[in-house]
Amino acid sequence: MSKEKRLELFKWLVIGVLMFGVIGLIAGCNDSDVTEKTSPETLTPVVVKGYPNGQLIATADELKKSDVVILDARGEAAYNAGHIPGALNMRWQEFVDSSSNLLPVNQIEQILGQKGLTREAKIIIYDDTTASWGASGRLFWMFEILGCNWVKILDGGWDKWIADKNTPETRGNVLKSAEFKAAPKSGITSNRDQIKSRLKDSDFVVVDTRTDEEFNGWQLYGEPRGGHIKGAVQLPYAWYFKTDKTVLDYQEMKTLFDSKGVTKDKEVVAYCTVGIRSGYAYYLTRLMGYERASNYDESISDWAASDENSYPMEKLANYHKLVYPKWVSQLIEYHKDGSTSAAPPDYPYSRDHKYIIFETQWGTIDDAAAYKAGHIPGAIHSNSDIYENDYPRWFLLLDDDVHKAMGSMGITADTTVVVYSDTNIFAARLWWILTYAGVKDVRYLNGGYNQWIADGYKSEETINEPTPTTFRGSVKPEYIATVDDVSNRYLDTANIFLADVRSYQEYIGEISGYSYVAQKGRIPNAVWCYDADDSGGIYVDPDGTIRNYNEIMSLWNGFGIKSEIAPSAYNSGMFEKEVIFYCGSGYRSALTFLYAHLMGYENARNFSDGWEGWSTSYRKDESCTDSITPGWCQDPSGRPVETGEK
Repeated sequence: MSKEKRLELFKWLVIGVLMFGVIGLIAGCNDSDVTEKTSPETLTPVVVKGYPNGQLIATADELKKSDVVILDARGEAAYNAGHIPGALNMRWQEFVDSSSNLLPVNQIEQILGQKGLTREAKIIIYDDTTASWGASGRLFWMFEILGCNWVKILDGGWDKWIADKNTPETRGNVLKSAEFKAAPKSGITSNRDQIKSRLKDSDFVVVDTRTDEEFNGWQLYGEPRGGHIKGAVQLPYAWYFKTDKTVLDYQEMKTLFDSKGVTKDKEVVAYCTVGIRSGYAYYLTRLMGYERASNYDESISDWAASDENSYPMEKLANYHKLVYPKWVSQLIEYHKDGSTSAAPPDYPYSRDHKYIIFETQWGTIDDAAAYKAGHIPGAIHSNSDIYENDYPRWFLLLDDDVHKAMGSMGITADTTVVVYSDTNIFAARLWWILTYAGVKDVRYLNGGYNQWIADGYKSEETINEPTPTTFRGSVKPEYIATVDDVSNRYLDTANIFLADVRSYQEYIGEISGYSYVAQKGRIPNAVWCYDADDSGGIYVDPDGTIRNYNEIMSLWNGFGIKSEIAPSAYNSGMFEKEVIFYCGSGYRSALTFLYAHLMGYENARNFSDGWEGWSTSYRKDESCTDSITPGWCQDPSGRPVETGEK
């Protein structure tokens, strides 16, 4: 072959190679005239935010690359109002049947092809994070099933992108149709039978990504049964993000998952209502490098519709007493003059039924800074002092005086009362007082005012006053333990369990725990069951909601508080021993009593006077000028005291 022919052949070989590269690039950009590559480009592993598979996180800078396809997973109205330039609108609802289950692969291929996507497209998905309930994660999971190897989710989504003052566009975007050929992957979707067969295995964990109210038993979306898959752990979707809506860093996420037993060595199956929030949980397991993870896309809508004996669920026995912001909003709307709004669920009362919402904290209205700064519309401030003796003995008043105080606040035995506070133990204390005193329907707002605002509801600063009435009702003595009760029974360890829920320093007698209490130590035979104060972090979740009741019961089991009869739909629960909770003066112990009551246990009591009532006697005497209680003498009560570690 002559030199000229060899050069000519080389020229055409070079042109061919270049053309092949151009074809590949165009195919990656979804040109419908190009045949897709047989080996889609795979993301190169890289650590971002500490994640082993951080390459699955997209940054805002990557949006500017010409070879990426940007997918807006929000609703059509949100997309039309403004979106990231160049983004296509793609909703997870386009790829499911009437039961919200994923369509067959061939149907998905057709839809994606019509939208101009191919399997090797470089895809970046975004949504508006918590408001989208995992839409981007659901699409990510779907694309992984289809065999796509270059898919990322934009960190912080629309929330962060718009907060960073980027300029959106309103013009709609489309691509030319293409041919999408899936290479389906197995093992990343689960069904009820797979879960059922593995529930008791130590290397398996099923994760419920829903809210507290759904997990506890409220049927918010037409579920045939309320509650959760028996044995599931809870990792709510809203917990996955920082305040700026970016995903938590790896160490934070790992600590969160590890704390629930969702570890890398286990097979992890996530679920929610119809597999959306759990799709994002699947994405997180991929970020963290979990090798055995899947999404139960039919989720609770499928499990709850199945035979209850074969597919068991469990729920909080008295879940209806733990309400959520939307429930309170529905309550307010239902009772408005002329309203046609439906009553909130589990509220069997007419529109003329009386209800009161109380924000509670120590101090009069003049001291109520949190209330005056903003509260739930219509809420009344409740000063905890009105139910207690004057300083220094902040103990519960006698029953008749408690009832008079309740009447002054407009409460009757038939009033529905909703209580909340910026401090869980204050809300629990008022909830317990009213429940003990005989109010038939007392509800506790989980997460309080912070959760109300976080869920997007409006507040007011109007100071609302109660309309006094006369309270007529009877106390429930089975809910309280008095000093005499404890004195007579603390030695009966075969039948009584004394649960000390103060700090460990209080328990061993290093401190009294109160500036106005001199005596230190604990009641003999008491068992330390962690500090129930909000700042303790054991009984309250980081978002201010009360902790998963299964986790609390597991903690109690470790201390010796165990079930004789477990609560169920058919019976109330009974502890093996009667449990008496106590703290310093009945606030922290009210929160633990609330847990026991919500769980359905009948043989639990709150020692309202607590350590102060057990340990101290007071005498009014002006000669007592010590720094603890000037004008009062604090004398040891003479009752036995233990100190030191046990």
